[in-house]
Amino acid sequence: MILTTRCNSFEDKAVVGKFSSTSKPRGQVWIFFENESPNYFSKKQCLPAMNNKINWTVTYRRDADFTITYGYFRKSTKPKYSLGHLDGIYAKKTKTAVVFMSNCDTFSKRMKFIKSLRSHGVDVDIFGKCGKVLDKSDNKGRFQSVYNISRTLTPDFFPSVLARYKFYLSFENSLCLDYTTEKSLHRVMQHPIVPVIRDGSNTSLFHPHHSYINTEDYKSVKDLAQYMKKLANDKTAYLEYFNWKRYYYTDDLYIEWNNVFCRMCERLHNPESFRRIYRNITSWHMSPGGKNACYEPTDLNI
Repeated sequence: MILTTRCNSFEDKAVVGKFSSTSKPRGQVWIFFENESPNYFSKKQCLPAMNNKINWTVTYRRDADFTITYGYFRKSTKPKYSLGHLDGIYAKKTKTAVVFMSNCDTFSKRMKFIKSLRSHGVDVDIFGKCGKVLDKSDNKGRFQSVYNISRTLTPDFFPSVLARYKFYLSFENSLCLDYTTEKSLHRVMQHPIVPVIRDGSNTSLFHPHHSYINTEDYKSVKDLAQYMKKLANDKTAYLEYFNWKRYYYTDDLYIEWNNVFCRMCERLHNPESFRRIYRNITSWHMSPGGKNACYEPTDLNI
């Protein structure tokens, strides 16, 4: 039995109560699957109902039984870009920074960070609810995130937009332990653009060296803005951020997720060898080690 994202089936109080009193059939494995941050559970009642019932976890956390990521870097047999190709890429980049956002009011206060970048002279274009409308033919004004972008737009829209910009703002909606998504992995890294990452993960564990800019490496938004403006005007230094593509390429997130489910299936054939129970799944997900998994941003006032 897999209990999945944000406990959507267990939000009704009556359903939660019934689920809480349900006994697990002997030998059945219950799996907690989650790819959103704990902030989305702040007012939910479903997690306590899972205490003493969950056997395995499938989340973005590195200490989960199965860690899911939004893409993976593999060694490449041949370089993707030649020197001439890189020159052509740089020539098309006439704009500075871009971001696709479906949620403007976030726990990470990313809009405030973007406004601060703008105040320090970095031009940022926003596509989605928080900025330009992406799909004018959609009379509901619906916007799909980067993750689902191909569902509402022509296949070449996203790469054609990114081709014109030097930086993509990979800003997560929450700052939480290990939390990072497609905004800084395959959906963006497969394109010739430099991600500026602001999340709660250990970025160096997920990305090749010198393939991204991490906001944590700068004392203030002003310092970051100065570096971005300098780099944007230095062709040689900017193109060094693509050297990693000589040695690696990115696997699609679906390939990585399929691998996770294959490993899960293998374990289900021999569950007794992997016996465990999460006495308090609430604590594990919300406050691992007695500390809140998510934290308030501290980089907005300097």
